[in-house]
Amino acid sequence: MGEFTSKLDGSVYSRDIPILFPRYDLPGGDGLETPAATDGRHIGLTATGHAGHTPVALTPAGLSSSHDGGTTRTGARVSQQGGRRTATVNHAGATGRQVTLKSEPTDARDESVTQIVVRAYDVR
Repeated sequence: MGEFTSKLDGSVYSRDIPILFPRYDLPGGDGLETPAATDGRHIGLTATGHAGHTPVALTPAGLSSSHDGGTTRTGARVSQQGGRRTATVNHAGATGRQVTLKSEPTDARDESVTQIVVRAYDVR
């Protein structure tokens, strides 16, 4: 759950809100974002901020995937190289299933969000 404190400041027209929006570079290969049912698929993880808010460096972000609508989840291994985070997910045996993703990015100011994306993509 995200929390922030706001207050009225008559000298300022507008302030940014420290809210993170997770972004995913989804696996594909066929142009339709439907990867094959194999292990070792990579998902790039980044975050943007709410209008005018620029997030600072992300700390290790958690990501899990599910092939049953979120009832059971499998944690992904997240690695970082050159400021870019990549999660590795496994889809062996998931032919024809939909993938639900749950991400929990946090930035260096301890701003965080939990996002669940139902049917992020299908596995072929």
